[in-house]
Amino acid sequence: MKVIGHRGASFYAPENTFAAFSLAVSQGADGIEMDVHLTKDGKVIVIHDRTTERVGDRYFKIPEVSWSELRKIDVGSYFGKKFEGEKIPLLKDVIETFKDVELYVEIKSGMEIVEPIVSMFKRIYTENVVIFSFNYQLVKELKRRLKDVKVLFIAEYGCNVPENPDVYDYLIELMKSAGLDGISTCASLFHGKRFSEKVKNRSLIWNVWTVDNPYLAAEFRKLGVTSLTTNRPDWIISHVR
Repeated sequence: MKVIGHRGASFYAPENTFAAFSLAVSQGADGIEMDVHLTKDGKVIVIHDRTTERVGDRYFKIPEVSWSELRKIDVGSYFGKKFEGEKIPLLKDVIETFKDVELYVEIKSGMEIVEPIVSMFKRIYTENVVIFSFNYQLVKELKRRLKDVKVLFIAEYGCNVPENPDVYDYLIELMKSAGLDGISTCASLFHGKRFSEKVKNRSLIWNVWTVDNPYLAAEFRKLGVTSLTTNRPDWIISHVR
């Protein structure tokens, strides 16, 4: 089971920054997870929220502002003084910097990001990239356009997929019909045990998010998950390896 740093090693460093990503890799993570939005001028940037309010020293709505303004924002100081000066990264810079680990890229924008993502991924190295989103139509379209890139659907039971006994077959059918490479599910052992029966013996990626509990991580490893996302890569690795 691969251990993926959720927004980097975000328990120890400001999320979605080079500081958090580098720390996750140094802690032995097999990969890093990040979130991306599209700016007003079409740049794909790494940040979780639609605004900079929670992590930045200035307030902007990402879709309404150009990269030239967003690149000036400090997104490290909120976490601690030693991270003062951390900036919002461009996705392409993260991909080019971390070529030796898996990169899980969660799309937070809507369909408007398809063209910029497709255009970028046709120009840069993407063998280690996994794209995923809660938006099924978006991942379906990205897989249609980017056949050589791994694309997953993110499912949250009772949220964007139904919570009923037929949901596991439904998820398998969703992946098959769109030609997706796998799925990312929330860390529910109740659902995980039932879904594992449907996904085993299939060549599909199964990612689970977000697990900081060693017992839970070990249980998901037994169920055969491909990768597990955590805020504390070092802590989880010390218990499952």
